[in-house]
Amino acid sequence: MFPSTQIHTLDCHCIKCHNSHQKSSYAAKRTETRRNKRARVEAAMRNMDVDTEVIPTSRSDSVEAMDGQANSPFLDAASMFDNDRDDNDFDDNVEDEGNEIEIEDFNSEDPFAAPDMPENEVHQFIAIFTVLFASRHVVDKGAAVLIEFINNLLRIYDQDFQLPTSLASLQKMTGFSAITKGIKKFVVCQDCHTVYQDIVSAPPRCVSSKLGARSACNCNLTKSISSGALVAKREYVYQSIKNTLSVFFRRPSFEAKILRGTIIDPMHNLFLGTSKRLMDRWIDEKTIGPEEFASMEKIAETMVLPRDYTTLTTKIGKGFSYMKADEWKSWVLVYSPVLLHGILPPLQFKNWMYFVDACRYYVKPSITFDEITTAHSLLEKFCNACNVDYTATILTCNMHLHLHLHECIRDFGPNFKTNGKDGFEATYMKNFVQNAYKGDYVNAVLKSSSQIPFIHTLSKLVTTSIPAATVTTLSSRPFRLQAFVQGYTDPYNPPKGNEPLPPSTFPLKYKKPSVMDDSNYLHLLEYYQVAYNLPDLASYQDTSYNRPALDNQIIKLKSIDILGQHYRGTNNSTISRGSLVQAKFVGSNGNIILGFAGQIQYLFTHSFQLPPTHNLHLTRMVHDHQHVFAFIKWFRTSSDRSREDDGVEFCLPTFSPDSYHSIISVHRILLEVATATIATSRNVSKMLVIPLPKKPYA
Repeated sequence: MFPSTQIHTLDCHCIKCHNSHQKSSYAAKRTETRRNKRARVEAAMRNMDVDTEVIPTSRSDSVEAMDGQANSPFLDAASMFDNDRDDNDFDDNVEDEGNEIEIEDFNSEDPFAAPDMPENEVHQFIAIFTVLFASRHVVDKGAAVLIEFINNLLRIYDQDFQLPTSLASLQKMTGFSAITKGIKKFVVCQDCHTVYQDIVSAPPRCVSSKLGARSACNCNLTKSISSGALVAKREYVYQSIKNTLSVFFRRPSFEAKILRGTIIDPMHNLFLGTSKRLMDRWIDEKTIGPEEFASMEKIAETMVLPRDYTTLTTKIGKGFSYMKADEWKSWVLVYSPVLLHGILPPLQFKNWMYFVDACRYYVKPSITFDEITTAHSLLEKFCNACNVDYTATILTCNMHLHLHLHECIRDFGPNFKTNGKDGFEATYMKNFVQNAYKGDYVNAVLKSSSQIPFIHTLSKLVTTSIPAATVTTLSSRPFRLQAFVQGYTDPYNPPKGNEPLPPSTFPLKYKKPSVMDDSNYLHLLEYYQVAYNLPDLASYQDTSYNRPALDNQIIKLKSIDILGQHYRGTNNSTISRGSLVQAKFVGSNGNIILGFAGQIQYLFTHSFQLPPTHNLHLTRMVHDHQHVFAFIKWFRTSSDRSREDDGVEFCLPTFSPDSYHSIISVHRILLEVATATIATSRNVSKMLVIPLPKKPYA
């Protein structure tokens, strides 16, 4: 396996020998080569003035044995990019990224080149739509059926074009597979962490040596799967930085504002760290025991959470055993403000709420600089109070890192939620990169102005927004995040309901139109009369021909998704998750802004166009006539303000009478809420409302 040892010796002047009293020594030629190579690598590492991701390499004791091998572990970072093998899953033709790269280098090659695309623009759309649809909605086996179906349709309509019969070939033809061409896989030793090039060139067992050991590691690098094939026991997946930047630099105005993409995950630092540690401490100190757990579980059973939050009932009663990160998140943000009140001593509960309030900011995918400062201040108060309320052992390195979160978020942005268990596996990396660049891909391949009508359909299959250079050509009234945010934060200028929404908001298939209930219709009529200042707007039952009348036909929606916020109505069922929301209204005195909690009964669209004689000018664009509403029953308010400092509000578990305020545009929904029903000392039933962070994924 190893080449024969060269016995010729020479005078070695490497750093090790030079530092000896003889300033040199006799050594084997291969040993001298190995020593000088190691010295060059160490010198290069010392001279690096930027942060670089270092991939583990074989240790010094194994270098001599490896020198000259074809199947050797990597000895320096540059050698990782000398591999030109052609792989079906990954394109490893990646240049050395250690060299200085000019911005022009990123624009020299089109990352979405698709030379085999058909010339017919309709055929291009069919191919691109099929690739994106299969990527988002269809498993690999189902993609073949979809392709066959489309090819049959093309033959029926006498089209001289056929899609490739396999999904892989279709992705290659359309250039979609080029999105992940910069991903590489390396084999890693589980024991000593030596990195090998790939499964083909890696030896069956690790031939590197541990530090200070004389023998090779000898750990198995591969395992046999059910098909008999050998696969790596552990892999390291790497995405080419140059390929990534090549995509980014093609985005409009990217050079002017370089985007930072590394994101923070609070899962371990906040939820699996401090929240779990404090619960263990409360249990050990008998602050919370079986009796307290039982009473907490009883209240938890009355609580209703949004769909994105994990419910906890029996786990609370069992003392929080085997809790996962999503469950700790629900505990911190939803359950603990309600259940720990009256259980913890007042000072400890107040301190805990500092932590909860900070988490409410840090779990948001978008956050302002002022909110970062506020969250940091809350964590400072929390850590300082912990130093007083508990013994010194409560202050761990994990808590120290709380005070550096604000720096990380300022540099790299807030957290990104993922449910993937193996976040660095090849499949996850490939899907993540494809999803991140789908908008760029559509923008790159659809270049003709005649293809603009296709973009609205394709945007429903893209998880990230299509770059602004493409979207703005669709309409003079595109969706704008700033205007949308103003809609739910400014009750003085509420949206009317026909303002633009993201294309992904609406379902692919609508229900048939239905007749609105007459009692609800009267509220809708009054809504339009007030919103558009049309006191003469008549009911559809009015037979007068001299007044404009309002149609009573609506289309009910089962649910909508606005920038990651999933709303749904009860639709005459008992299921409430996703239907509990809060919106802002101006108080009766015109100055105080109040937040009201309510339950969405159903979501619907309604078509309404202003009378021709109306003096309010509206540009005639698609969907300007379509209004998107929620019919909401609002909970009765309570005068009890005792929990406001905890971010929890009281209301009564009964609804106020319906009115035109029950008709609200979906743009005005402020956030989702959770609720809990409790009984006071006088046995009066009250409802606690827990506002939850809004999570607009724009």
